[in-house]
Amino acid sequence: MGLIIALLNLPGQVPAETPEARARRLQESGSRSIALDAIEAWLRSSSAKKEWHMEPDAFAARLKVLVEAPYKLAQSGYPWCTYASVLMCLLRRDPSGVVNYALKLYNTGRISLGRITGEVSSDLRAFDVARYLRRELDKKPPNGKTHYAQAVDFMLMAGLCSHEMDGIIEFDGPIDDYNAAPPIDDLTPTKNLMLASGIYASVTVTKINPSDTDAAVQALIAPSSEQDILLVAPMSYFIAGLNFVPKFNRPGRHIVPVVRNDGTKLAFWSWGDEPIEALGMTDDGDMAPPTLDSVAGGYSMAINLPELKKTVTDNKASRWVVTATLKPA
Repeated sequence: MGLIIALLNLPGQVPAETPEARARRLQESGSRSIALDAIEAWLRSSSAKKEWHMEPDAFAARLKVLVEAPYKLAQSGYPWCTYASVLMCLLRRDPSGVVNYALKLYNTGRISLGRITGEVSSDLRAFDVARYLRRELDKKPPNGKTHYAQAVDFMLMAGLCSHEMDGIIEFDGPIDDYNAAPPIDDLTPTKNLMLASGIYASVTVTKINPSDTDAAVQALIAPSSEQDILLVAPMSYFIAGLNFVPKFNRPGRHIVPVVRNDGTKLAFWSWGDEPIEALGMTDDGDMAPPTLDSVAGGYSMAINLPELKKTVTDNKASRWVVTATLKPA
C-alpha cells in the first residue's frame, strides 16, 4: 500500500477518480448542458425582450460565458465578495439553477433561487447599469485604476444583495461604495444564503485559532468534489502591495472560494476574469493565474499558516472558513 501511495504522489501521477467525484462531475456537466439549452430556448421565445437596459442577445451571450467559465463572474469594484463567492460556487455546481434565476430576474425582476425568493425594486430594474459602467470605465483616477465590470454580473449579484439587504442598494454608484456591502463580521447570512440555495446538505463556519495545529488548518481549507470551501481573511492576505491601491489602505476582509490546496499553495477565484487589471495592479509574479477546472483564471498564493493562525483582537481581522457540503449527487 505504501508503494502505491508513493507512486501516486510521483509527478504526473493522478489518483483514480472516485465514484463520488465521477457522479458529481457528470451531474455538473448535465446541469451545464441543460443551462445552455435553456438560454437558447429563451432567446428564441417571445419573452426575450429588452429589460434592465440590456439587449436579449447580449444578456444571453454573457450568461453563456458564465455557465461555461464560472471564474469569469466579475465582482470588479463592487463590495459584493459574499454574493460573488456564492454565485461562483453555484455556477460551478448548479449552472442550470443559476440560469433559471437569471432568466426570471431579467424577465420579471423576481428572485427565485432555491428557497431564496423575493422581488427587486422598480428603481433597481430601471437603473441603467451599462451607462453607469461606461461612465466609470471612462474615468481616469490619479492612480490609473480602471474597473472591469459586466452588467449581467451586476444584475445577478444585485438580486441577491437586494434580497439580503431588503432592497437597500446605492443606485448612484455601487462601485467602491462600501455602504452597499453586506456585513462580513457575521457569517450567518453567508451560511444561510448557501443553505437556501438548495444544493448544500450542511454549511458550517469555523474560526481559525492560534492554538490550531497546522494539519487542522490545512484540513479546513481543503476543497473536494463534495465540499465547497470559502476562506475569510484580511484583504491584505490576498493581495500584495496594497500600499498603492488606496481603497485597501484600511482594515477590511475578503471572502473567496478556494478551489485547490496542494499543501503549499491555495488556488482561489476572485474578482473576475481580469482581476489584476480591475484593481489597477500589475502581475509581478506574486499571483500568477493558475488553472482552475481546466480553465485559466483566478489566483494562487502560498499558504501562510502563521498568518492564518495569528493572534488578533479585532473580530474584523479574524480568519474563518465556511465549509459547504453538497447534497449527494
